[in-house]
Amino acid sequence: MKILSEFFYLRKSDRKVILTLLCVIAIALVVIFLTGGENSESNALVAADSVPAKQNYRDSFRRQPYRDRTVYVRTKVVYRDTAFSRGKALVDVEHDSVVAHYQTKIKAGEHIVLNTADTTQLKMVPGIGSYFARKVVQYGQRLGGYVSIDQLDEIENFPLDAKDYLVIENAHPHKLNVNTLSLNDLKKHPYINFYQARAITDYRRLHGPLKSLQDLRLSKDFPPETIARLTPYVEY
Repeated sequence: MKILSEFFYLRKSDRKVILTLLCVIAIALVVIFLTGGENSESNALVAADSVPAKQNYRDSFRRQPYRDRTVYVRTKVVYRDTAFSRGKALVDVEHDSVVAHYQTKIKAGEHIVLNTADTTQLKMVPGIGSYFARKVVQYGQRLGGYVSIDQLDEIENFPLDAKDYLVIENAHPHKLNVNTLSLNDLKKHPYINFYQARAITDYRRLHGPLKSLQDLRLSKDFPPETIARLTPYVEY
């Protein structure tokens, strides 16, 4: 009461200044209170809206643009030509699917004739899939036919265990006439490179037709092992 009574004893101009200050302070407090309440309420709404209800998760996921979705896809790796042997390391369901993907394999003690087998028959050999089946057929065509199972070792990374299921029967390889073929035709064979083809044509030019590959034994390009490997594929 004392403060109030003293207030009325102030000069009129002083009372106006004090009242103006009090009004400004009051207005400022009201504005702060109102704006702060709205922000807190909006923040609460945003926070609530940003967390979808558990039961509506699938619907909200479908409404998202495709690029904003995170999709996890389960994948399975099948190794080239080794999936059959490595299938045992997979879980039962995956192992069964891998085995079903490949044709029935022949059993130990059963054999396939190498020179007459096509890719379908070769894929029945354990360890051989589509890739190596094609390689075996293609290399056999380049050779003119296989004369030994060990020639499969010349195919890069060929599975050695697969040789136990293959046999050679009545081999009749296609033969090259070394006295009539040109240098380009000779070097198409896997066992004859450019220098060996040139040695053959040079011998023919200088000495006449070859009677045997032994005629080339003095050439550094025809060591004994090369002559032995090439002999089943040449004629005179």
